[in-house]
Amino acid sequence: MKAPIRLIAAPLTVALLISACGEEGESSSDSQKNNLQPYVEAVLASDIPGAVVVTADKGNQVANAWGLGDVASKTPMKVGDRFRIGSLAKSYVAVVILQMVDEGKMTLDDSVEKWLPGLIPEGGKITVRQLLNHSSGIPNYEENPKYLAPYLAGDVTHVTTPQQLVNLGTSLPRKFQPGTDAAYSNTNYTVAGLIIEKVAGASLASQFNERIFKPLKLDSSYLPTGPDISGPHAHGYFVLGKPPATDVTRFSPSIAWAGGGIIATSGDVSSFYHALLTGRLLPPDLLKEMMTTVTGTSGAKYGLGIVPRQFSCGTWWGYGGNFPGYLVESYATANGQRQATIAVNYDPNSMQPKTKTAVEKLTDTAACSKEE
Repeated sequence: MKAPIRLIAAPLTVALLISACGEEGESSSDSQKNNLQPYVEAVLASDIPGAVVVTADKGNQVANAWGLGDVASKTPMKVGDRFRIGSLAKSYVAVVILQMVDEGKMTLDDSVEKWLPGLIPEGGKITVRQLLNHSSGIPNYEENPKYLAPYLAGDVTHVTTPQQLVNLGTSLPRKFQPGTDAAYSNTNYTVAGLIIEKVAGASLASQFNERIFKPLKLDSSYLPTGPDISGPHAHGYFVLGKPPATDVTRFSPSIAWAGGGIIATSGDVSSFYHALLTGRLLPPDLLKEMMTTVTGTSGAKYGLGIVPRQFSCGTWWGYGGNFPGYLVESYATANGQRQATIAVNYDPNSMQPKTKTAVEKLTDTAACSKEE
């Protein structure tokens, strides 16, 4: 059954500017490139092959690419290259669920047991809201040693089903009783994805397409079913043991699914968060619900598929995510008017501390410095 499309405001106009000088002088993309150049150079000097930065003011995007998208062929990175966006997918999952809430198909206080009987131990005590803000206490499947075993053994196209991901998580000791704390767990979003499919009677991929990708014209965004990335894309790199980094572009998306499997361009990601935070995807009451946070004992704050991040110029909202070989971060002011999206084709688990610091400085500078 085709889901209703929820778009609140007028269509978004996006101007994607790439490096080019016009007759009037320096273009916006040139200004951005000059502002960020020293910070990007620090990132690329730290073994990261390439980077794309998209900044936006009121939805008008300015993008630049640096370095290599493919090391072996020496192919330059391009602003239109697709990336695996990792945990940013959690924002998309939360949007779909909140749209279903708006349509009266479910509520945030529904239990997991109501929609997926028997899937989770004590599922009657865990609500959909607790899945989305990581206060369920369900363990993270990534902490199970069996999670990566087939991939580390060389079978990078191995398929792990959502049910198996859930089992990997729930076989570990519960973190805490539901609602008493908050701790990051990818298992939460696997369960949320399964609930979407149960409520919709359709695949998660179809719900992303019908509710987000098609209405917003995010033509380079999709949830893959196989290990390849279609269309122009950046190759992803991961240090397996000792350097040099290995090309891990071809990799099974099933290791992340709902919690991190989406493929998109940096521009599409920026457009999604602009639409979200300017009220095009959710009504005001549910957007407010999405941005209401809980704080774990670690100090981390979690909204419903979105998190606050403190920059030197204030608190921004969005998400950061990684998938083997890739890191993508996208944040915006609370009203969605200013944005910064950074994508690199190098896994953060392979980064030295100085590399992570360089990426953090680049992200903060992209967010907080305005082009002249």
